[in-house]
Amino acid sequence: MANTENEIQDKVKQVLQGTPFAVSSLTKLSGGTANFMYHATLENPTSEYPDGVVIKQGEGYVATNPAFPLTTSRCAVEQESLVHLAALPPATTPSCTISTPTVYHFNKETNTQVQEYLTNAVSLKDYALKHYAAPTPGSFKPQCEQLGHGLGAWLRAFHSWSQEPGQAALREVFAGNKEMQVLKNMINYQQLLQKVDQHATILGDSRDIIQGISDLAAKELEDEAALNVIHGDFWTGNVLLPDVSIQEGAQTPIRIVDWELAELGVRPLDLGQMMAELWQLKLYKDIDAGEWLIRAFADGYGAVDDEFAYRTIIHVGVHLICFGSQTPGWGTPEQNIELVKVGKEILVKAWNKEREYFNDHVLGSLFESQN
Repeated sequence: MANTENEIQDKVKQVLQGTPFAVSSLTKLSGGTANFMYHATLENPTSEYPDGVVIKQGEGYVATNPAFPLTTSRCAVEQESLVHLAALPPATTPSCTISTPTVYHFNKETNTQVQEYLTNAVSLKDYALKHYAAPTPGSFKPQCEQLGHGLGAWLRAFHSWSQEPGQAALREVFAGNKEMQVLKNMINYQQLLQKVDQHATILGDSRDIIQGISDLAAKELEDEAALNVIHGDFWTGNVLLPDVSIQEGAQTPIRIVDWELAELGVRPLDLGQMMAELWQLKLYKDIDAGEWLIRAFADGYGAVDDEFAYRTIIHVGVHLICFGSQTPGWGTPEQNIELVKVGKEILVKAWNKEREYFNDHVLGSLFESQN
């Protein structure tokens, strides 16, 4: 049975009593889906944590949907991942520094995690909706390009660094996250098949291709040795930055958060999910910054081969159909249907490797990075 909010807060306070993170007060944070998230002020503030800390409390269910069971092993995976990731050098641009949050404390018996608190932080999704609203002034393009390039460069560095022999222990942690690997495949590629029936008039004539894509995604997971370390939930909601204007030379701190889906998988899934969410800024809200960020993100990630590019675009399409078209608050029912159509079109074009289609397309930036 799910605990009430008050019971969760009482539990957190009790668990942390007697530690350096004994809680004075808890403020619920927005953005958490799987976990209960709080900003904690401490009974004994120190210069190390002057603004308090973030507390993530994991339970055996989704915090926002208690009827959905979820393994608590994800909490230990995130904590162990962040300990290893502390050794990954930040990615820097003239205006920002991109890294992972510091983890300070973890109680593995109760799945209570204490992390660094980034003051006045919002997600990149909310930041873009607020600061880059349509019509996005052209004066914002340089900072969008720096931000997108920095995120791409950070992701490439993470993907490359994690494959080094010295990171074998990190790979072992990610490899152990089997249940979340299965969940990610289910909510993307198995759900995609269900969407064919839900949107039969749009997707019905591509049933064979969609079945092929679902089969491909399942087959990819069969050979663990061929898989790579991936974040697993790399999107604009898991990129945090302060809710203030980005200024060149100010080194805005940016954190890549939520590592509970960290797993072994195929790297295009990390790129595809981020690019889909950035594109939704344009598709739903006509925010040009979304496309500026995509092009810079692809450029920052750097050269990939055609197979990688097509696989990334396929995942963009899958994400638009399975998530973008049904995320509350994005747009109208008509826009939701349009997203299914857009997702189908790029998915089919990428499956058929129709290179010319992407020549002047925003997703064609994946091919341009080869030059």
